[in-house]
Amino acid sequence: MLKNILYSLLFSTVALMALETGDSVPQNIQDRLKLESDKVYVVDFFASWCKSCKKELPLITNVYNEKIAEVIGINVDKNQEDGEKFVKELELAFPIVYDSDKSLVETFNPLGFPAVYYVKNGQILNVIFGAVEEIDKKIKEDIKAIK
Repeated sequence: MLKNILYSLLFSTVALMALETGDSVPQNIQDRLKLESDKVYVVDFFASWCKSCKKELPLITNVYNEKIAEVIGINVDKNQEDGEKFVKELELAFPIVYDSDKSLVETFNPLGFPAVYYVKNGQILNVIFGAVEEIDKKIKEDIKAIK
């Protein structure tokens, strides 16, 4: 019983620490990602071991290529070489940040992968955790509503 209570407290605390819709991205993270004012960013956390990421990233590339929003990929692989190989394999054209020190993933603390955040003026406008069919269409609809 005590074990269950401790697990519940632990996981509810972790969920509370995750950045959510309406939260501000800390200034040092905005600076690291080079976020500019008045631009909508799609910040996508991914890893080479994530099967859903492999399906979604080419669709996110469509969002970038169609200039629907600024796109920044954040690779969270433990080994940066694994991430670089994955990015090359998928021919990702948008900017990628390799989170080798884990400061980005620890700050955002996504509840799963893939994780997509919409950010404008340092504010998180929306978050999508997990796989979404036709994520490019979902992002297009969401961005249209934001702009």
